Amino acid sequence: MNNKMKTLIDEASLHARIADIATEIDEYYLGQWWYMRTQEPVVIIGILTGAMFFMADLVRKLSIRVELDFIRVSTYPGKTTIAKKPKIITQPTRSLHNAHVLLLDDILDTGKTINMVRENLELQSTESIMTAVLLRKTGKALTGVTPGFVGFDIPDDFVIGYGLDYNGRYREMPYVAVWSKDGH
Repeated sequence: MNNKMKTLIDEASLHARIADIATEIDEYYLGQWWYMRTQEPVVIIGILTGAMFFMADLVRKLSIRVELDFIRVSTYPGKTTIAKKPKIITQPTRSLHNAHVLLLDDILDTGKTINMVRENLELQSTESIMTAVLLRKTGKALTGVTPGFVGFDIPDDFVIGYGLDYNGRYREMPYVAVWSKDGH
């Protein structure tokens, strides 16, 4: 770690909370009548590229049946730390008609990305859509954007690590850190 980063959430805390989220998700879906009756898999859609570490660690802890797919969205192009209008780059490959979907994202900032992806998935005649985010910036999301499952509430800082990046770098860090351009 260099002088421009300060650890916000360490690796052990990430893994402990993800295990708790997996339990919450299991309990939610195991309580749904359709799941109890059919054992139909929940289709987990990860928003690439940021959600890939969260998704990989989460699905290994779930006991419910799942199928995995991805949607690729661009929100922070290049060296910007300010979110731009989200743009879908790649759609899920699986048919989502009548599917029960759990949408995973690394971070809920303004909520524009989740809103846009959710609306896109609803057009595919999904049966239900729940959302889970690893990180949520408190007080920033648009009205009506409320994920079903949240890992951590964090301050309104630009964060990197555990899938989150700055200009394509730092995703591989096993913890979440606050990025500061001025070194503070």
